[in-house]
Amino acid sequence: GRSLWWLGDAPGALDARSRAFALLRREGRDREAAMVGIWLARQYDGLFHRRAMAEGWVARTRSLVADLADPGSLEGWLALVESEASGLNVAIADAERAVAAARKHRDVDLEIVSLARLGACRVGTGAVAAGSSDLQHAMTAAVSGEGNDVQYVGEALCTLLEVSGWLGDQAMVEPWAQQLAEFRSAYAFGPLLPLEATSGADLISAFCTSCCGGVYLVTGRLDVAERELADAVTQLATTGCRPRCLHPVARLAELRVLQGRLEEAEALLVGFESEWECAVVAAALDIALGRPKRAEALLVAELDDLQAAAVVAVPIRVQLVDAALAAGDLALAERTEGELAEVAVATGTTLHRAQADFAAGKIQLAQGDPDAPARLRAAARAFAECGAPLAACRARLALARSLVDRDRGVAVTEARSALQAFDRMGATSDADQAAAFLRELGIKGRTGPRDGAVLSRREQEVLSLVAEGLSNAEIAERLFISVKTAGNHVSNILTKLGVRSRTEATAYALLHHPVTPRPPVTRAAK
Repeated sequence: GRSLWWLGDAPGALDARSRAFALLRREGRDREAAMVGIWLARQYDGLFHRRAMAEGWVARTRSLVADLADPGSLEGWLALVESEASGLNVAIADAERAVAAARKHRDVDLEIVSLARLGACRVGTGAVAAGSSDLQHAMTAAVSGEGNDVQYVGEALCTLLEVSGWLGDQAMVEPWAQQLAEFRSAYAFGPLLPLEATSGADLISAFCTSCCGGVYLVTGRLDVAERELADAVTQLATTGCRPRCLHPVARLAELRVLQGRLEEAEALLVGFESEWECAVVAAALDIALGRPKRAEALLVAELDDLQAAAVVAVPIRVQLVDAALAAGDLALAERTEGELAEVAVATGTTLHRAQADFAAGKIQLAQGDPDAPARLRAAARAFAECGAPLAACRARLALARSLVDRDRGVAVTEARSALQAFDRMGATSDADQAAAFLRELGIKGRTGPRDGAVLSRREQEVLSLVAEGLSNAEIAERLFISVKTAGNHVSNILTKLGVRSRTEATAYALLHHPVTPRPPVTRAAK
């Protein structure tokens, strides 16, 4: 069961360990059976979100623990399970009980994972200093080789990565991940860590492609993010198993919105609307499709469920400001911006300060306030400082809009710079907005076709077929897709490359990627 879990076959692992539980019970090895039961409860909850199954295993395990003369640290493991299933305020008390039990019974694995949980809960409620200290304590124990099970090292690393995402501080992760990559002798990582891995990102990816994809998305490496997130979504679709922290569907849908592939984003979100991470990107999609009131209602409802989690709820409030402005609800936008400012003061992080400044600057821009440029410029600088280039470029485009009547030359320069950066990152939707703004000023935004790197692998394949002279119907037959899908790909290619026709796209392809004609592929007869 443990081997299958590490190999990515979570359903097989659950089946094998369920059988192990029964066999241990028959042999009277109730302490070992209880640990297996706790493991099963955590996997059903954390990876599959199947609360009924998780609660059943908790109840079964608790009955075993109650009959043990000396349960040892098992009560602490049960407290950890309760913490992971509770809201943040209650979860802190349960995590503290788990830490106390771990120290009393010298269970370092439990101490590592429960300290990480406690730190995440404290940061999530705004106690950043105390929570960060707990996380550093957990990682010190993890990288020193004190623990017995490498799974809990991975869990602590994932928790740290999730928290670093909340705070916009990836520097929290890199030293610890680098330490694990360099000093692997402390643990028998085996095939978990590729031999050539030398960086924290390599190790993070080995543990979780969704986490790694989320990092690349934030840092503007959209091409790499696409590969990692697509793999994570495929795993979710195949096994029903999702990462404990970042939601791969939400992240991939966010990427699709950035790429202007709105229909694909909408299709991805079907069935996941009830999960708050997906609600954020669903609201962004609604705004892009001209449905700001719907986005506003969705986000307000999600905030009601996350009142205690001020830091966790920051992305919802950030998106709500945009929805409220798009809907013309300045009162809601101002109230939400005030809440963001309170979080920024409480946490003191550069990211939260940037988000609060950006929200305030956009509201001032909507009101015609002459102070808008100063707030937007501060936001752009802060986003750049904390390694969020996409957000920084968005702030610079807003800055350009605020400067049109004051300093047209600077406005054009800022917009052009943002456009070039959006194009490099493959953020098609943002790039198109920047280009449209420049056209409104009578300025040609792009001086030629964009870099072909903005195309996905499938779009590059379609471009090569366009260059061969194939029609949409012929492309559809060659790739076994519908004619409509082929047409959508061609349309996306023209938009992304900044060309006006299939002829110009062909010229681009022949210039940059010479095409070698291939024989047609025919469908096998049934």
